Amino acid sequence: MAGGETHELKVAAELSRDRVGCAVIGDRGYDSDEFREELAGNNNRAVIPGRKNRRKAIAYDKEKYKKRGLIERVFGKLKENRRLALQYEKSDILFLGFICMAFIKIFLS
Repeated sequence: MAGGETHELKVAAELSRDRVGCAVIGDRGYDSDEFREELAGNNNRAVIPGRKNRRKAIAYDKEKYKKRGLIERVFGKLKENRRLALQYEKSDILFLGFICMAFIKIFLS
């Protein structure tokens, strides 16, 4: 877990380093040449649209990118639980426990 003041792009390369041969889906905030090169080095496909200020358009799989919306909705449901949205828990294992409880609550309702 990264701190709240840290941009995810700074830890994204570290988190995706162990993944090989996958499609990595991200929003425009993850668009950087360095991150794309890191993904390509591990035989991963970047499904990340280019930023609006890019001079050359970036090709990406738009059908796979649409699935990102489903993931965002799941995170939205998780954040309905105030304890998860504000990350009261300081310990990673306790925070993971509350995430599991929230998934159980979503599944049962």
